[in-house]
Amino acid sequence: MASGEIDAGRWRSVPDENLSEWRAVFDRSMEGLDVSEACPVCGSQSLHKWFNLHRIRATVEFGRSWVGSGSQWQWCTNCRSYEHSSGLVPDWWNSGLAVAEADLRADPEPIELARLKS
Repeated sequence: MASGEIDAGRWRSVPDENLSEWRAVFDRSMEGLDVSEACPVCGSQSLHKWFNLHRIRATVEFGRSWVGSGSQWQWCTNCRSYEHSSGLVPDWWNSGLAVAEADLRADPEPIELARLKS
């Protein structure tokens, strides 16, 4: 494996026993790509999130403003836990990190590689 590459086989879903706190951490965060709270799985300060906007449609739901619908990735670079979902993209989202849509998949490897290169 080349330097900077990630072993995609190492990515794993967030364990069930940590899922509630995992989601709470990411729900609280409005920080952008890097999340300052510790990972509920391993305790490391290496959480990240990234949204891909599919369709612009400004709306207010659940007491929050959204720019449209898309996909979200949440991951920890230390323990390689992640969650991927589709839903609404918050209006505050702006990471400046570009990832080709053709490269995206369920696990966050392409996004993590782009993050490491930026």
